[in-house]
Amino acid sequence: MNGLLLLDRDFFILINHLPHNLFLDYFFAFFSGLGTWGLVWVLILSVLVVWEEIEDKKGLWALIFSIVFILIFVESGIKNIVRRLRPEMTIPSTIVVFDLEHSYSFPSVHSTIAFAAAYIMAKEHKRWAAYYYILAILIAFSRIYLGKHYPSDVLAGAVLGSLIGFFFLNFVKKYMYAKAKVKTSKKRKQKKVLSK
Repeated sequence: MNGLLLLDRDFFILINHLPHNLFLDYFFAFFSGLGTWGLVWVLILSVLVVWEEIEDKKGLWALIFSIVFILIFVESGIKNIVRRLRPEMTIPSTIVVFDLEHSYSFPSVHSTIAFAAAYIMAKEHKRWAAYYYILAILIAFSRIYLGKHYPSDVLAGAVLGSLIGFFFLNFVKKYMYAKAKVKTSKKRKQKKVLSK
């Protein structure tokens, strides 16, 4: 376990100590900001629904459920159980870009939301699947580069987020939309009976 923690620390220092300048700091801060609360994903998916790139709203519902679940059970739950301190608080050489964080470190909520969203959107809008995952990776990577998370925080968030996205997308398809289809088919049958 100690070996893994040391490896995690070494990888953090390697990524966090990559060249820093005004452009790169703002570049990664931009992607980190995009990932806050998952609002960018909701916006993208809403636009795709309005433009009819996506036929129904099941992906949007799955995304909203995922974000709410993550904010309640990951941000307020898991983080406060694990209580891992941020690298900026434990590694003196950490390059911290912009404000210090005040919550715990494990897992990265930015990464959890990003990969839950990327999974859902890649399934619902396959044409842009690679771009969704690239955006999720940039958001996750930015958290290490900016000195906010260890690589293991980000990796755990990516795995957890993918599982959450998978669960809620299937939940919405199986329960919400399956029931809606049953009701629609019943109404159609009733109309046919009345018309006869």
